[in-house]
Amino acid sequence: MRVIFLSRTFFARAAAALRPCPACLLPAIPPLLTAAALFTCLLGAFTNFPAAAAGRPAAAEHPQLPSAYGEIIYRINEESAGQVYIIGISHRDAASRSNNDDTVRTQAEIFRIGEWLNSNRQLELLLPEGYFRSDGEAAGQPHPVRGGSSLSGFRLNNELLFARLADESRFVNAEILLMEQFGMHASQVEDRGTYQAVCKSLNELSCERLPTVDKLAELQYLQEIRTARLLQKIPAAIASERAQGTIRNRSAMLTIGLNHIQDIIRYIQENTIRVAVPRSDGNGMANYQAKPELLRQGYGITIIIPRTLADDRPLLRLTNLDRLLLAEETPPGN
Repeated sequence: MRVIFLSRTFFARAAAALRPCPACLLPAIPPLLTAAALFTCLLGAFTNFPAAAAGRPAAAEHPQLPSAYGEIIYRINEESAGQVYIIGISHRDAASRSNNDDTVRTQAEIFRIGEWLNSNRQLELLLPEGYFRSDGEAAGQPHPVRGGSSLSGFRLNNELLFARLADESRFVNAEILLMEQFGMHASQVEDRGTYQAVCKSLNELSCERLPTVDKLAELQYLQEIRTARLLQKIPAAIASERAQGTIRNRSAMLTIGLNHIQDIIRYIQENTIRVAVPRSDGNGMANYQAKPELLRQGYGITIIIPRTLADDRPLLRLTNLDRLLLAEETPPGN
């Protein structure tokens, strides 16, 4: 695999980083658009959106992710026993906290990706960005169950799926529905202190009419540190869940904001995580450098962009993913 980057601009990255933390959106969502109106509009656009096929194919078939669900933009160590699937996501609108034009469609695609991975790759563990229990301890379902079997007894067809996701009267997303439908387990990989520092920085910037370069640089640093620490915790989270018997394999699906994807790919390609302090005074910040634990422990990594986001060229330009090309595989640097 070969990945080609355009040169990145600082302010494009800072703008992308201003997307809200998902846990900051957990309070009740004001229904500025009615669920019925949004659902009616979306359903007409989804007549060609396929539901996942039932059944689990034989391993020899090597089924490929349907292109209607998303685009694989990076893949390495495809044959490894342990696999982490990283899904780039978008969040609800930062100002209104309601679904924007693409939120429901994107969440439906994420659900279908998770459903497909459950059926074809035996996925049982979800690692949602910004996921915490109320007590701040490692997050998970109150009554852990083994993944791989449907809890509801039926598959969500597209009509029901979009109705659930368009409902703004309660917080619901693809991960919640995957846990409900397939008994998947969720685990926390966020570093709470770093996560709170990012949210604090975002809140401060949202109150400034013209943020300073230093403030934007600080936010960029915090986001990169957050991404790095989150990635480093994934192998331990998987090992912990296996030890508890909540999952049966070394696979997991991480859902994370699209603006983090370029950093993740860079860390993998360079086989090193490097985050530099943006200025000399630092305010307690420090340079960070480490070898990616996922690669050190031999995990395969697949990065998938949901179809709606993969087709959004302005968004891909903003997040510096528009010139990523998937070609022949090359190993990360030593």
